[in-house]
Amino acid sequence: MPNAQAHRMGAAAVMGGIALATESDQEQPAATPLVVTGLAYLPGTLPDVIEPARGNPNHRQFFHSLTFTCGLGYGLYRAWQWKPETETQKWLRLACLAVGGAYMVHLLMNSGTPGGLPVI
Repeated sequence: MPNAQAHRMGAAAVMGGIALATESDQEQPAATPLVVTGLAYLPGTLPDVIEPARGNPNHRQFFHSLTFTCGLGYGLYRAWQWKPETETQKWLRLACLAVGGAYMVHLLMNSGTPGGLPVI
């Protein structure tokens, strides 16, 4: 994974920034942006773990596709809209958003490369 560090840092920075921006209206700063940054770091390379390159520049298949990106986007939207009732559900929602968002950042970073993302 030649770009692993870039994907991890990008995912952590973007997701941590989003968490910080969404909590900026609170009087007391929360630890959530730090938690999200940490949760998003490793999953930033999850697509390449699922579909490793192994010397093949055309390794991007379904889990790197525009189709999967759209499905993931819908799942993130549903997680964002979810109103958890228990502490466990709140942490589960946070983890879904951080991990799913990190995966999305990876795909968006890949979409800007010459290989882009396949449709399916």
